[in-house]
Amino acid sequence: KTTLLLQILKRLDEIDQRISVVERKIQGNQQIVVSTITKQLGGISDKLESINKTLRQNVGTFYESCVEAPEMMSDVYMIRPPASSVAPFKAFCEQRYQQGGWMVLMRRFDGSLNFTRNWTDYRDGFGDVAGEHWMGLERMHRITTSDYYELLVYLKDFDGVIKTARYSEFEVANEANGYRLSLGTFVEGKAKDSLRASDGSMFSTYDRDNDLHAGSCAAFYASGWWYRNCMNANLSGLYRQHDPNNATMNWFGFHDDLQGLKEATMMIRVVSN
Repeated sequence: KTTLLLQILKRLDEIDQRISVVERKIQGNQQIVVSTITKQLGGISDKLESINKTLRQNVGTFYESCVEAPEMMSDVYMIRPPASSVAPFKAFCEQRYQQGGWMVLMRRFDGSLNFTRNWTDYRDGFGDVAGEHWMGLERMHRITTSDYYELLVYLKDFDGVIKTARYSEFEVANEANGYRLSLGTFVEGKAKDSLRASDGSMFSTYDRDNDLHAGSCAAFYASGWWYRNCMNANLSGLYRQHDPNNATMNWFGFHDDLQGLKEATMMIRVVSN
């Protein structure tokens, strides 16, 4: 009887071990199934967001300005200013800074886009609005002369320090007037008022010199900008931290020098009456 009992216990132990193996396999399969389903759902969610973005940008959803675009969602939207002669266009709306509603005019953050461009490129615009880009002087002119806009400049250095500069008004004249810059008063910002030297200046590129310098500031600094003689800020400069000739993407008031910055964004927001 004792031997028989031991055999039965051994048999039960073997069955128990087999059951444990089966349970582990089932649990493993469940994890695989759950992981697979989760990945598929994630992929579906990404596709739905992509479709939603495409619909917002291309299927008749227009916003009069970035102030009208969805709050808390910085993204590319179709903009159609009501009083402007410009056709509907894609713009990046920045909603994270100072109550949002900012339309990006230019943005740089990794140096992937070449800003050593001719007059035509700066007039018509270049780059991808979802990445590094320059909106284009002609569009800036048509937008900023159709309503009253303020300007916010966002800057970050290579140490991660962030500073801003805000102006009460920003307007760009037409091409016949060299896309002359009209700047309002300096409102606030730790980056200080380094754009003041460009106020009233026409835009210059290496192939169209409109500055007051004896030479060509645009050719020397290899970038288009509102140069006077020459500048205290140049956000179209070469993407490098240091340069012996100060041919950098710079803003003097950031560190009281012209060392290159890591990120720069110019953005405007329509001012409510």
